[in-house]
Amino acid sequence: MIHAGGGAAVAELAVDPEVRITAHVFERAYGSAPAGVWRAPGGLTLLGGDPALAVALPWGVMVALGATDDGSAAFYSTSHHAEGFSAGCGELPSALASGAVPEWALTAVNALIAHDQPGRTRPVTRASGMRVMINRELPDEMGLLTGAETACAIELGLRELYAAEARPYDPTPSYAAAMEARPKRALLVADTIEHLPFDLAAVGLRLLIMDVGVGTAVPVHPAGDLAERAASALRAGNFPALGALLTEAHSRGEPLLDLALDAARAAGALGGLVIGRCGVALVPMAAVPKIRAAVTRRLAGEARRPPRFLTAVPAAHKAARAL
Repeated sequence: MIHAGGGAAVAELAVDPEVRITAHVFERAYGSAPAGVWRAPGGLTLLGGDPALAVALPWGVMVALGATDDGSAAFYSTSHHAEGFSAGCGELPSALASGAVPEWALTAVNALIAHDQPGRTRPVTRASGMRVMINRELPDEMGLLTGAETACAIELGLRELYAAEARPYDPTPSYAAAMEARPKRALLVADTIEHLPFDLAAVGLRLLIMDVGVGTAVPVHPAGDLAERAASALRAGNFPALGALLTEAHSRGEPLLDLALDAARAAGALGGLVIGRCGVALVPMAAVPKIRAAVTRRLAGEARRPPRFLTAVPAAHKAARAL
C-alpha cells in the first residue's frame, strides 16, 4: 500500500527493492512492520563555502519508522547490525549527554530529540518513542553521506506520522540538497537557494566517483569565490570551465586521491577534486571506460585494492512514503 508524496515519486520508491529490504530488516529486528519507509538523497558539496555549490546524489538513506507504546526509543542500522541502541522513555537527552549514543546513531537521535523540543510551535511529544531502522545506500568508508540525509528522512517521516512542523531553513549544503534538490539542477546554497541548470546527461557528461580505499576523509577547505564562478559557468552552459574550477578547488595532500585525479584528467576528465574519501571528477560519458582503466593502472601497486567507481547525474529530492 502506497501513501503520500508525489505520484511518480511514490510509485518509483514503492518498487525500489531497497524499500522492501529496509522494511524486512525492520520487521526482523523489532518483530512488527514499520509505519512506513522514507528516503532522502545524499548531498554532494562540489564547492564549499558561502555560497556553496551542491547536488543530490542518486543514493542516500532509507529510514523505516514505527511508534513504540511505552515511549522508548530503539535504533538499528544495516551498516552496524551488531550495534543496536535503545533508551527508555524520556532517556534520549541524558543518553546523548553522557556519550552513550554510538556515533552511527547520533544523527537519528538528535533528529528525534529536536522534534520533541517544547519551543517548537507543534512539538511532537511522541516522536522520541520510535523504532528506527537506518539503511545507508553508500558505504560509510566512502565518506560521502554526512548524516543530513538521515535527519531529512526522519523529518519527512515525523511530518507525516505526527503532522510535525518543518524545521527552519538550514543553509548546510548537504541538508539543502537532501530536501530541495531538483532533477537536472545544482543548488547554489547561501541564505537562499538558487537552482542552476546542471543537465549532465544532455551534454554527455557524468560525475565519476572514485573510491580508492583511503582510510580517512580529506579536510574540506572553503572554496572562496569558486562557487559563484561555477554558478556563472553553469548559467552559461560552460562545463569545461566548471571542471577547471573543481580542479582549482582541489587541495592536494592525499597521495592516492591525487594520483587518481591526475590520471583521470590525463585520460580526459574535465576536472575534479576530493570529496569525503573519494575523488570526484567531471567526465565525458564516452570517456568513462578509458578514464576508469587509466586510474586503475595508475593505482596498481600503490593502493591496497583496485579502485571502485560510480557514475552519477544530479538526482532529485522525493518526498515519498512507501509501505
